[in-house]
Amino acid sequence: MNLWLRLICSSSPCPSGRNSRCRIASARAYRVLPSDLDINMHMTNSRYPASPTWRSSISSSARACCARRSRARLAADAAASKIRFRRELKAFRNFRVETRIRWWNETNGIFEHRFITRGRDGSDIVAAVMLAKGCFYAPKEKRFVAFAELLAALGLPAIDPPEPTSEIVAFMQAEEELRLAT
Repeated sequence: MNLWLRLICSSSPCPSGRNSRCRIASARAYRVLPSDLDINMHMTNSRYPASPTWRSSISSSARACCARRSRARLAADAAASKIRFRRELKAFRNFRVETRIRWWNETNGIFEHRFITRGRDGSDIVAAVMLAKGCFYAPKEKRFVAFAELLAALGLPAIDPPEPTSEIVAFMQAEEELRLAT
């Protein structure tokens, strides 16, 4: 049930007339609820990728994109993801998901989601790191939206993607091999 509430909150219209400062990264706060727990009493593995929904990945980064998406009725499409778990998240534990765009090509983007909680001493602890590949589809126009258009909607200048790191190259190669195998 909480996933439905989170989905409704993340897909609700942006406050009218207000634009926040545009960023290529965002952070959202969450709390582990009892419905998120598995039998071991920590957050179930399926909740990690469900927290940083594609809607919140971009929409929370900038209100301008939210307005663009609501006008264009863009559909978010998650193509692939991989996650590395480092620490468990127990019931009622606060955590935040920091999302940033790591790399992109014509229509696809690679997003990094870092699940961060606080340690007893107040320092940040990375609970998990997820790489996800996704894109946006414009059903009315029957086309995938160019990533440059999304960056423009975020209010960012037209910039070339950064050089992919070895981690991103390995992720894209594994995704391509799996795509060809199925």
